[in-house]
Amino acid sequence: MSELRRLFEPLRVGGFTVKNRIVCPTHNTGLPRERELTYLARRAEGGAGLIGISGTQGVIQYAVGPGTPGQVGEWDRRPPSPASRNGVAFYDDLVIPRLRERADLLRENGARSFAQVAHGGAAQHWSTISPTLGPSTVPDLYDGQTPHALSEEQIEELVFSFAHGIRRIAEAGIDAAEIHGAHGYLVMQFLSPYTNRRTDQWGGTTENRTRFVRAIMAAARDHVGADFPIGLRLGYDDFGDGRGITVTEAVALARVMAPDLAYLSVSGGSYSGLGDGFTSAYVSPWYRPPAYNAEVAAAVRAAVDVPVLLTGRIADAALADSLIAEGSADLIGMVRALVADPDLPRKAQAGTTTHVRMCLGLSECHHIGRHRVPLTCAVNAASGREDEMRTRPAAHPKTVIVVGAGPAGMEAARIAAIRGHHVYLSDEQRRIGGTPRLLARDPNRRNLLDQAAYFESVLPHLGVEFVLGNRVDVDDIRQFGADAVLIATGSRPLVPDVPGLMEFGVHSVRDILEGVRPTREHVLVVGGPDQSIAAPSIAEFLVDLDYRVTLISELPDFAPGVEDTTRLTLLQRIRRKRVVIRQTTRLERVDENGATMVDTFANERWTQPDISIVAACGAAAEDSLARMLAAIGMTFELVGDALAPRRIMHATIEGARAAMAL
Repeated sequence: MSELRRLFEPLRVGGFTVKNRIVCPTHNTGLPRERELTYLARRAEGGAGLIGISGTQGVIQYAVGPGTPGQVGEWDRRPPSPASRNGVAFYDDLVIPRLRERADLLRENGARSFAQVAHGGAAQHWSTISPTLGPSTVPDLYDGQTPHALSEEQIEELVFSFAHGIRRIAEAGIDAAEIHGAHGYLVMQFLSPYTNRRTDQWGGTTENRTRFVRAIMAAARDHVGADFPIGLRLGYDDFGDGRGITVTEAVALARVMAPDLAYLSVSGGSYSGLGDGFTSAYVSPWYRPPAYNAEVAAAVRAAVDVPVLLTGRIADAALADSLIAEGSADLIGMVRALVADPDLPRKAQAGTTTHVRMCLGLSECHHIGRHRVPLTCAVNAASGREDEMRTRPAAHPKTVIVVGAGPAGMEAARIAAIRGHHVYLSDEQRRIGGTPRLLARDPNRRNLLDQAAYFESVLPHLGVEFVLGNRVDVDDIRQFGADAVLIATGSRPLVPDVPGLMEFGVHSVRDILEGVRPTREHVLVVGGPDQSIAAPSIAEFLVDLDYRVTLISELPDFAPGVEDTTRLTLLQRIRRKRVVIRQTTRLERVDENGATMVDTFANERWTQPDISIVAACGAAAEDSLARMLAAIGMTFELVGDALAPRRIMHATIEGARAAMAL
């Protein structure tokens, strides 16, 4: 049995009890109704004690400006006002049945629930024709928009809207409501001395800056009574120079508001931090240390008499338990960990944590580059696809050989084995893990080892047989006598077609990570048109080895194919380490004089002598085995990078789907 005793102790929160301290905080999945319901139920089945429900609507639609209202979701018209009597009824009809359905589902599966009321304020990170709003005309540092400063009447309308949002949550049978006062959104803008410059009753002192929250609470009590639990998500972000909500300020705010609250949820950072010499974003990549909000949460907890919920890169049950033991928090938010493995609570309680599929911190749950997408996961193909990926025993068990033990091959082997097939997993390397395991040789990307560690634990347990250290060919596959062949042989580095480059000598990212070292002190990392972090991350690896590094890219922007919290953190890191970065720059030729580069925008050329070259220009499918099998008419399925090089997420999903189809 588990020794994580504190993590599985019940806790009283307001008027209800949660069965354990593991929370799946509110997050917008973007999934269709049926898929979202299944997604939520799966997290409850996995054992999370408290689960957030998104999509309360109403409050977030509050807007100002001329024009007749349209429908929710019409970006170029104001939605119905939640501050009007007609709007109240409209959002009741829209929201309450939807929320009740989710609350009932979670309760049936053993979890308690809460839902947020929120408004983006100046941090409105979506397209709309309406102006952004804020307590003062302080531009949002991420989107750069200057908000309309709310009038007294508009603040009162927002108080009204928030109060009815809380009422809807209560009437839907949800256990608690949470006012979103973090992540740079409207309530946090009122709380922060940086964004709140008002000189009236809504700004200035701590007492005045908390007035918006306290007014919402008072108005909500008229609808839900004195006993309905209302919590607050409290944010902090001092932008590195004390201008915003510092630790001291967060404690002062908590002291003023806690007497009216059922709990406090501490979650630091905002997207604004990305636009101001990055300090912290609330969704942080693996570069941030685990539990980076713990110090602030502990300070808040010491100052208040209500339970404190801590979030922020906590993916390990043992760490969660220790945070409770040391007094940093009473509840632990583990949303991305539960996206990666909804059974984490159940496995941790049973003492089988080695079988937990760990979140890698890639921050692609909701974003692919700058494009928002419905929820997905790099390591768990079933997240958001629970019905599609529900494994059932195969009608006719087969002998299956999977060639390539990277993300696609490992997941294919796992699913096929769960379904009852006899699976051989082969790879020319002596250990499974594929490209992510190689990338994890970079100390800055050690997190990627967690994926291979998970499969090394579960695959033998499922009866998968490893055939490692040998490059499988057509004859080998024939000898296996397999009924099904899955090809997941990954990719090979692309070398740019540059005159003189091959004669001069060029290293790939793979070469560097396998131990090859450039012979010259100055290294040119060529990113080409690749939009990933391959080039900047190998640049950081090399500069950490005391090379002088110049990074060139043909793109006008830095790693635009990567979501902002990762790419801008990495940009900050390599600039602080003095990597020279040149965008819109192409390697034109290499000869005895050195490397000649051209700025494609300015059409300026220069030559850098005495330099080694590392190419990080993307990859091409390593599909030679597949082509040989096709030539002899053998049937197979091609998955992952062997089909086309993309992200870990794509490889994981395709490996799972191929195994589901066997």
